[in-house]
Amino acid sequence: MNLILLDRDGVLNRVLVDPEHGTIDSPLHPDQVELYPWVPEALLRLNRLGYGLAIVSNQPSAAKKKTTLANLEAVHAKVLQLAEARGAKILSSHICYHRAEDGCACRKPKAGLLEEALKRHGADRAGSWMVGDGVTDVQAGAAAGVQTAYFGPKKCDSRKILDELGLEPRFWGQNLLEFTEFLSSKGTMTMANPSDSFSAKFLNESISIIQKLDVSAIEALAQGLAQVRERQGRLFILGVGGSAGHASHAVNDFRKICAIEAYAPTDNVSELTARTNDEGWDTTFSEWLKVSHLGPKDALLIFSVGGGNREKNVSVNLVKSVELAKQVGAGVYGIVGKDGGYTAQSANACVVIPPLYSDRITPHTEGLCAVVWHLLVSHPALAAKATKWESVERK
Repeated sequence: MNLILLDRDGVLNRVLVDPEHGTIDSPLHPDQVELYPWVPEALLRLNRLGYGLAIVSNQPSAAKKKTTLANLEAVHAKVLQLAEARGAKILSSHICYHRAEDGCACRKPKAGLLEEALKRHGADRAGSWMVGDGVTDVQAGAAAGVQTAYFGPKKCDSRKILDELGLEPRFWGQNLLEFTEFLSSKGTMTMANPSDSFSAKFLNESISIIQKLDVSAIEALAQGLAQVRERQGRLFILGVGGSAGHASHAVNDFRKICAIEAYAPTDNVSELTARTNDEGWDTTFSEWLKVSHLGPKDALLIFSVGGGNREKNVSVNLVKSVELAKQVGAGVYGIVGKDGGYTAQSANACVVIPPLYSDRITPHTEGLCAVVWHLLVSHPALAAKATKWESVERK
């Protein structure tokens, strides 16, 4: 499902404006609720386009002693009643009643409310939207990995703040009706039209995952591998299945571009199959590393979707290799998916590709593993030689 996550006040209903003090507030009593006239029809059209609808809203007025929680609940019930007057269906509401100073995980700009809604409805992040009239709505949407829509004039203080934060809403307009027309007539590479391509969906998912990568972990990995070269250690790159192909490619890059002595056990098919046949799969890598005299100057770099898990009997050969590395004092580094498994638990530095899309954990992990290692071999801390086409272009 693609989900439209709707901020409430200023998107569905009017806010309260105090002209004397210049303040803006949410309705504090149901008698103060005034829905924008175009909202019921816009919501119905969004339903017809195939979107699920959910409200995500900060409502701290009771905590601030401006009104009661009962009043806030009555206000929300009236907003829902009016919003669904034309037959639109709002699937759920996710309300944070805390103040900013309470330090909760749900209040926007944090993504707690959005995550709750996305998980409840099994929503596809790449095709879902956070729609609001505040900077915090855009921040929360970006943190949750969904597309964002902002309602307000482009020449405003919010524009400057969003620029400073490096955030750019996918849609910038005046109200929910404009947004609905945008989805209806212009297309947005979402599943509003299922033929709008799996390719766009997959690429949008990749963008969402990249935005959530831990940059500090990548930097730590780059510095750790640079130290392996400085101490004249060797880098052993381990991978199974598609990751074995990655390992072979990465060996080339780390040797040729970074001048690191690198090897992959899977490059020797004869030894790999002989050890599997005679000794069993679980020790294929660790026994190879023993013959290679893995030592404290050396390091492992592991590419894996799961990172190895002895309890689940998955990629135990990686687990045994990491255990050997720890015994001899060698470094352990990784680019892995899911929760990172034993590799992430044991590594000196490890990049975990966030598993945002449960149906495509493997392709995204393996695809972005290649992105991360190409980042590493291009990193100033590691790159020792220019690659071919870049050097040709400089001539």
